[in-house]
Amino acid sequence: MLAVALFLVLLPVLLYVFLWPKEPVYEGRPVSQWIEQMTGGIGGTAGAVSAQALPRLIQHEPGEGAVPFVCAALHRGRTLMARLYAQCYPKLPTALAKKLRPPTPGRDAELRYRAALILYYMGPKAKKAVPDLIYALGDYSPEVRRMAATALGAAGADSESAAVALSSRLNDPAAGVRQAALKSLGQNTNDHIAAALRIAGALKDPETGVRVEAAGILKNFGPKAKAVVPALIQALRDSDQDVVVFAAQALGRIGPDAREAAPALQEALQNAGANSETTLRWALKQITIH
Repeated sequence: MLAVALFLVLLPVLLYVFLWPKEPVYEGRPVSQWIEQMTGGIGGTAGAVSAQALPRLIQHEPGEGAVPFVCAALHRGRTLMARLYAQCYPKLPTALAKKLRPPTPGRDAELRYRAALILYYMGPKAKKAVPDLIYALGDYSPEVRRMAATALGAAGADSESAAVALSSRLNDPAAGVRQAALKSLGQNTNDHIAAALRIAGALKDPETGVRVEAAGILKNFGPKAKAVVPALIQALRDSDQDVVVFAAQALGRIGPDAREAAPALQEALQNAGANSETTLRWALKQITIH
């Protein structure tokens, strides 16, 4: 009995030792060490290059074997134990707190961002990271959420679970996250009709950049955007000319199935600027072809 009990206790350890993949090593350092050495502010294009270790790691073109170790960094500071420690640390006696490592929420967020960025550069090789990237869409940091959404698109995340998760980010407080979610929804989908319906809702977004993004994606759907013709008609009345032009292009590419948009296109022509008139006339011609 004692031997059986000992075996059951040791079984998880043995499974971990023998089944957990070996961590890839580049220039004598495992992936986890590369991530730990990445520093610099996050956000925007500057965040993509400010970590000196990042470009060197990417040059090695890490393969699928690196994915589990990069994904581990996506959970940095967000585990239950980490959150409890961060809550309890300020309440500890000063003498005890000095002997312990203080929580580093800023640094943790930085490393989560770097991990998502690495997965973005890995592209389709990071497909196994999709569940962890979906988890990262709920991160506290908007920059981490934005990069996770971007990485999902690069990984080719065409699963329904990814589509649902990305759709939930179309109401994100940060416009950059909403734009990244739109791009990923447009890049990878097995159901263009469902994707078009989700994206069309962003044509009413309060941020101009998000509306432009949504209209620009829908113009690439062609006839598959037929279900959102009413939303595109409304977009023809947008205050931003880029939205109007992209909406008109989307309607034109749908063709005769968008015939109901003819009155709205004619109305838009009355107030058209030099940049939109040609596109509006082209769209009107495309939808009225018999």
